[in-house]
Amino acid sequence: MSETSRIETAEIADADLDNIAGGLSVSGSVEGLTAEFTQGPNGLPVLSGGSIDSVSITVKDIPLGLGSVTG
Repeated sequence: MSETSRIETAEIADADLDNIAGGLSVSGSVEGLTAEFTQGPNGLPVLSGGSIDSVSITVKDIPLGLGSVTG
């Protein structure tokens, strides 16, 4: 059985995102990425399959009301 982390979500209005000074801080990582390619038209590689073991993304500095949401 795999371990599952808790995920927090929050809805953010477009107007709130438009008023963010300095932008967002976004970071993340991918572990166990594999990709399989086949030869496509004109010899160009075409992604035909693959897998990812885990993905992590963190978004910081989104002001919500009087406080802020940080990763």
